[in-house]
Order: sequence, then structure tokens, then C-alpha cells
Amino acid sequence: MKGYSGRFLKVDLTSGSTGFYEPTHDHYRNFIGGAGLAARIFLENGDFEADALAPESLLIFSLGPFAGLHLSGSSRFSAAARSPLTGHWADSSCGGNFAPELRYAGFDGIIVSGAADYPSLLVIKDLSVKIESCQELWGQGIESTTSILKHRFGQSFKTLAIGPAGENLVKFACIMNDGHSAFGRTGLGAVMGSKKLKAIVLKASKKTFYVHDPENCKRLVSDLNNRARESVTLGVMRENGTASNLEGGVHLGDVPIRNFTSNFWEEMAEALTGSTLSEKYLIRRANCAFCNVACKRVVQIDDGPFALSKGPGPEYETIAAFGSLLGSMDLAATCKAGRVCNDLGLDTISCGSTIAWAIEAFEKGDLGLSDTAGLKFKWGDMRTIIENLIPLIALRKGKLGRLLAEGSVSAAKRTGGDSNSYTVHAKGLEAPMHDPRGGGHGLALTYAISHRGACHVFSPMLFMEMGACYYPEIGFDLELDPMSSDNKPEAAVVAVTLGALENSACMCQFADREITIPEWVELFNYVAGMNWDIEDMMKTGRRIFYLQRLINHRFGIGAKDDVVSRRLLAPATDGAPEGIEINFAEMKRRFYELMDLDSISGSPSLQVIMDHDLAIEKSRVMGDLF
Repeated sequence: MKGYSGRFLKVDLTSGSTGFYEPTHDHYRNFIGGAGLAARIFLENGDFEADALAPESLLIFSLGPFAGLHLSGSSRFSAAARSPLTGHWADSSCGGNFAPELRYAGFDGIIVSGAADYPSLLVIKDLSVKIESCQELWGQGIESTTSILKHRFGQSFKTLAIGPAGENLVKFACIMNDGHSAFGRTGLGAVMGSKKLKAIVLKASKKTFYVHDPENCKRLVSDLNNRARESVTLGVMRENGTASNLEGGVHLGDVPIRNFTSNFWEEMAEALTGSTLSEKYLIRRANCAFCNVACKRVVQIDDGPFALSKGPGPEYETIAAFGSLLGSMDLAATCKAGRVCNDLGLDTISCGSTIAWAIEAFEKGDLGLSDTAGLKFKWGDMRTIIENLIPLIALRKGKLGRLLAEGSVSAAKRTGGDSNSYTVHAKGLEAPMHDPRGGGHGLALTYAISHRGACHVFSPMLFMEMGACYYPEIGFDLELDPMSSDNKPEAAVVAVTLGALENSACMCQFADREITIPEWVELFNYVAGMNWDIEDMMKTGRRIFYLQRLINHRFGIGAKDDVVSRRLLAPATDGAPEGIEINFAEMKRRFYELMDLDSISGSPSLQVIMDHDLAIEKSRVMGDLF
């Protein structure tokens, strides 16, 4: 098929062997790429009994069909595995420059199995692949690792690397692309670390990309890129980054404060918002490959306790996770915390959330001085957090470091008492920095039903509740009230379908908002020759959603797990959402009804399985039932 290379690189680090895996035509057509195709590959090749950090566990990097296209938003790709943080199926998404380079080198992805006996480096130059020792890099931060690799191989080489957190198997360790873009969620850096794979280095000699219909594809790409340049919404994002609407989010009650105990902090709104970051610390804007949005920040802080040299700046999630969530409105501190987490290789969402849990646990007496190595925790004490807590976690140092390196949910279970009541998560994944009580009740539903746990990029529900997108071609033209549960199950049906398409095509959710449903179909047809109509495309999105649920069923995840923690459902005590209840049980019941999911297993019905051509997939998970 055009739009694809037709092969994945297979790497067995135990034996040191490499080879190719070639998905079938039906695999590409039925599961697209990215998160969807990774799930199908795992179903066929993965070991469901293997621990996430065992050598037998697979780590899959997977491109979408548009990687290599000069289109805004098309340069993302997925990484997938069994999550060491949650114990079930997970995938993560990353932007940057690696995805198109991998496509140009002749691959649609990389499947890594086994574990090396020593720290290793995977070097890819076109179809030539080598595994090299890199003992000298083990223990190095991601900044120095990236610098050393680019000096050794050349500045044009692209890198994926882990830091000390991944090496030390911190359950929420991340993987960084060229030191700036992250596979942040679900702890896939620990999977890479368990395999002793420090980094992947990549270079393609030619920048060739073949599509099914070059003439129509060129016209459509030009139209979409022009629209991205001219969009008012994306222009705001370009000007002030992903935190451009933080101030508005504060007034809606969307931005979490002090571990989700408050929904309004007026003074913090202006202090942390994107325009303040631009005014105070922005040096320049940066972008992923071929993107006209340029939402990335490059910052510099000249003086003070959180001084920073020029380098990657924080996005919204990091600003909130190391700002309002921890009771701080020190923007310089959020920049510093984000840079430290990036260098050590920590997911800023889970890290900030785990620290927020720890502060509350200390405040309530569930963690004492004997548990915290004598450190005293308090809201807003960013020097202690940055200088002590973050490094302890990344290095798993001492009792406290070992405890928090497991994530907030496991830490609460080990601590006991009432500390589980103030974890904020779904399926063991700490919630992102959008509180559904103010940001939208539908978010509570999509956090719960997401295969990987609480995740704001699992679907575009956040944008739908904001009124940022309408899709009349598929029947979604609802005016949604964020602080109501009305019509949210119906919206969620559309959201999970589009989310599966976005995460399998590996398109950025910001650029996606400027693409209509008919244009989505055209992209798939012009690039990959899918020959789809709208219903074909939407059916494929639903198929991927159902497949991911089938895989989770094999990991023991059922309807009982489609929930969010208590704090996210307790009525807010202040701000715009004060006193408003989320009717979660009814939303979930109605969503199950609309998607024909079993009320006990949470799995799709036999009729859905047959209608979506998933009989083989279900038999692999549950045995031959047909």
C-alpha cells in the first residue's frame, strides 16, 4: 500500500538479532497504524503473561500513514506496550522529528523484544541496523545523552533516549525525542530501560515518500497547511503555546489546584498563563516537523533560584502539574521543574500528581518524617520539590524515592490509611491537568473508558465540550454544556471513534481541529489508497476502540475498572462548578448501551465483534468462540 513502507524493524536485544516484520494489507486497512496497528501487532506477537518489565515484553513504535507528509500535525507517532505503571495495555504519543525520518529510512515502526546484557544503542541508517554497547551513556541525563549522540553521529541524526528514571525503572519514566518531545504517559521509558536500551539513533539518506494520488494529495495538503497558518485558534497557540487558555480554564474550574481540592485560584491564572510565559521567558518558538503551528516553547531564565539556560520550555500540562496542582504560581519554577523532569526522563503529569499526593499525605499524617527522610512537604515549596523530591524519584533513592517511583496509586496502597481516597486517576494512570467538574463532565466518562487510563488525548472530548469542533457529516452538531452530563454519552461515542482514528493516524489534536470529516477521508484515500467513504472510516475507528478493550479484557480489565477516582466525582467546593454533581453512573450506562458493551466484562458484544470483523482478534484473546 502507498503511504506505508510495508515493514517494521524487529529487534531482539537478547540475541542481538534484527529482521523485518511485514503486516498484511488487511492489518493496515483495518487498524491504520500508530496505536491501532501497534495493538494488532501485540495481539499477534505479544506475551500476555509477561510482566511489563520482563524481557519477553514487547515495546512497539508505530507510525501513522501520514508520517513523512509535509502536513501540519502529521509528524507524531505512537509507542505501545504493557504499562509498568498500570499493568495493562497502553500507548503514548510523541511529536518531533523522528517519525518522518523513520518513514524515509524505510520503516513503519520498530518492534523491540528481549533485553541486552549491557547498556545498548540501536543505530539505524536506512535499512542498515546495528546494536552497539553504550556503557558510557548509562546514568547520563537525556540532555547530555542527546548531545553526545549528535556529536558522535551527526546533528542530522534523530534520537530517542531515556534518562536515569528509565534506567532505574521508575514506573512513569518517559522517552524523549531529541530532548524536547516526549512519549510521556504510561511509563514506557521504564520498559526501554528494562531492556537496557539507552537510545535509538536514526538517519535516512533520502527524503522519499510515496502516496497513492500525488496530485490530489498535494492540493489537499496545501489547503490544510494554509488553513493552519490562517486559523485564529492555532494563531493563539502559536503566539502563546498550549497554555494560552490557562487563564480561561481557571475561571471555568478546569485547572486543578492543590491535588484537585480546589477549582478556583484567581491570582494564579495570570501568573501561569501562556502570555505571561511569552512575555517573561520565551526566546523563540519551535515546531515539530513540517508544522505551521509552532506551539513549542524555547525559554531562558537569566537569574533567580530557578535560572535556566536556553532550552525546551513547559507546555500546559507541565505548567499546571508543577504550578497550580502543587499550590505554586511561580512560573520560573515550573520551567525549571519541567527541564529537570525532561533531563531525568520523568512524565511531568504523573510526577507532579504523585508529588501532590505525597504533600497531601504528609499534611494528613499518612506520611511522617520517618517516611520522608526528614523532608517536610508543603504546598508551593518548589525548591524542595525540584532540588530533593524529583531527583529522589528518578534515582529511586531511599525509602521515599522507592515509594514515589511507583506512582501515586501504588504509593497509596503501600502507605495504607485513607491515602487512596485522594489519589486522582483512572485505571492507575494519574489524571491530566483538566478537571472534569469544570472542564466538562464528558471528560470524566472518557477518562474512565480509555484503555490506558485517565488521558486527555485519548479522544477530542475536551475540544468537543469547549465547542471547538462540530461534525455534522456524522451527526455531531450538539451544543454541549461542559458542566452538565446531558448528551455526553452520545458525544463520547463520536469522541472515542475520532480519538482512535487520530491516535492511529498519529495526527496532532491541535491541527486536527482544522480538518473536516470529508477531508479526513480524502487524506486516507489520497495517501494510502484506502478507498473509504465516511462510514468505512468511522467503522475503522470503532474497530480499533473495540480491539483495545479486548486486549485489556485479557489483562483482567472489565466494566468495574471503567471508573475515575472519588475526588474527580466529588462536587467542587468553589469556583464555577461549585456544588454541581457529575451523573457518572448514568453516563456510563448510556455509553455502554450505545456502544453495545457488556455490563460485566466491558467487552463488545458478539454482534459488534462480527459487524467490525474482529472475530479472529476476539478468539486470540478469549479462545475460539466461533
